[in-house]
Amino acid sequence: MTQLTAVTEYAKLHEQYAGHPKCQRPALNASLAIAYCMGKGPYFARQIRENARYLLRHQRLPLSLRSAQNGQYMLLDDENVLQAVRSYLAAQAIGTITPFELCRHVNNVIIPALDLTGKKSTICERTAIRWLGKLGYQCRDVKKGLYYDGHERPDVVEARTKYLEEMKRLERLMCKYDDDTLEPIPPELGPGEKEHVVVMSDESIVGTNESAHRRWLKEGEQPLRRKGNGRGVHICGYICETVGQLKLSDEQITEQLKLPEDQRLKVTNLCKIIYPGKNHDTWWDLQQLMDQTVHAIDIFEYLHPDKVGIWVFDCSSAHEGLAHDALNVNNMNINPGGKQRSLHTTIIPLNNPPPLPGKDDTRGRPQSMVFPADHPNEELQNKPKGMRVVLQERESVWDELMKRSKAGKPVGKCKECKMSEVKKDAARRVAEAEAMGQEDAVPEDDVVQADQPNIQPVSDWCCMYRVLSLQDDFANEKPMLQKYIEGRGHICMYLPKFHCELNPIKMLWGFMKYHESFHSRLIQIILILFEPGYRKVSDGKFSTAKVLVPQCLNMCDTITIRHFFRKTWRYMDSYSKGLDAYQTAFAVKVFKSHRRVGHPAKIKALMSRR
Repeated sequence: MTQLTAVTEYAKLHEQYAGHPKCQRPALNASLAIAYCMGKGPYFARQIRENARYLLRHQRLPLSLRSAQNGQYMLLDDENVLQAVRSYLAAQAIGTITPFELCRHVNNVIIPALDLTGKKSTICERTAIRWLGKLGYQCRDVKKGLYYDGHERPDVVEARTKYLEEMKRLERLMCKYDDDTLEPIPPELGPGEKEHVVVMSDESIVGTNESAHRRWLKEGEQPLRRKGNGRGVHICGYICETVGQLKLSDEQITEQLKLPEDQRLKVTNLCKIIYPGKNHDTWWDLQQLMDQTVHAIDIFEYLHPDKVGIWVFDCSSAHEGLAHDALNVNNMNINPGGKQRSLHTTIIPLNNPPPLPGKDDTRGRPQSMVFPADHPNEELQNKPKGMRVVLQERESVWDELMKRSKAGKPVGKCKECKMSEVKKDAARRVAEAEAMGQEDAVPEDDVVQADQPNIQPVSDWCCMYRVLSLQDDFANEKPMLQKYIEGRGHICMYLPKFHCELNPIKMLWGFMKYHESFHSRLIQIILILFEPGYRKVSDGKFSTAKVLVPQCLNMCDTITIRHFFRKTWRYMDSYSKGLDAYQTAFAVKVFKSHRRVGHPAKIKALMSRR
């Protein structure tokens, strides 16, 4: 590029010197002037003149020394070809670039567009592989890391900011841990304040056919691998910094056995393992999570008397499911009766519009969602009312809706609200498939629909569905899980979407599957429990997996889990300082402090040097 710039400026200056009557040697003077301007000497000036003559003769610059040593000219040495190839590669999605597609694009698009002809005006797939290597691409195994996609979506950033602000507010009530020894440092509490403990929950599936992604092999060797991950072992667990995995120790279990049976804890280990599948255990669902959470809070209150738990769950439709009788407009018909759920009684919100003159003020009154048993119409007795009747009983809201509707005829559900509901249904199906470990079975249309931005109706008064969903009692209906946890005197929070790095229990799953510190011990366990010959951790047998999974989990001690929490706190500190996902991943690797990363300016400076 330096040569091309020098020749271009030389041509401009040579034309000026050639027209000057006192300039006897315009080529020499112009080349020397350009060379001195670029910090070079007479040798560079001679190169400029030679390059200019070569350009006029061959319509391109001569090869560089590096290319000349190879003894051949490549199409990629052409600046136009190089720019076209780079543009094509930059336009491809990550992970979709292949030498075959690059070869076809160069031969069918780039070369004809540049009108290049000759024997060497096309390339083969092998040449495309070399080109990718020269342009910095490598063919390597894909490793799981921080999932960036979606981190900077406006709705996700808003949810992340809200989550971090709430954690920041509660952090002073939490126990800290020494940087070196990881011993607890109790918080300084004021009068009436209680210590808070973060409890993280999550689920994971281990396949019986899971194995290492990379292996040492001789030339031509290829291990035969079974299709799919095999039968799954589903795990649901809870961890906290104080005790690690939420369970009783052997001594505490012994003490429990001394108590009368009606005073004992029903469960002593919250790591729930099931074996779902056809004709086997049912897939993990909200009801099973609720049952497990009841036992979890019992154990937490036994281990942490007079402390408040901050229970954190992933943001998914399964975790945010509402109760069967919750105020959910999606479970209502437009008209009375029919197949719709009976919702619980509510209070008409006080912030509804004021009534029209002469109309009854219904704000603050109890409202039943079901017709009474003595209703004059026998067909409606004990039947759900539906949206229309519920809104009509809220007189001021119904009057406002009538006024804003076209010709005074409110619509049950408008087109925009129907499209929004399609997106939510797709997201629910994707979440259910992920919970069952069947991500590959999700239709591509559902994935695309679930990732679409939220569709906002043109007005909050567009239809009955929209108006009722925005009523305070409907909009503020809490998930069943959150209502139960808060009813027990604790706090329930949900992680922002796409932020699995903020859940330290994910690191426990990774430790269980990949950490090398326990591989030798696992082999010993296999050899003891089974016949000799099982030389690997995973042998594809379900009976082996059933034994290995709990053994692997038990090998992660409390100190290791505190390290997991320490890393999560660094993630949260980095996001709180305004760094994006890529910068946060870099900062967490570089800074190893207990709960903090460095100054954002320092982090960005370090990134620029690498």
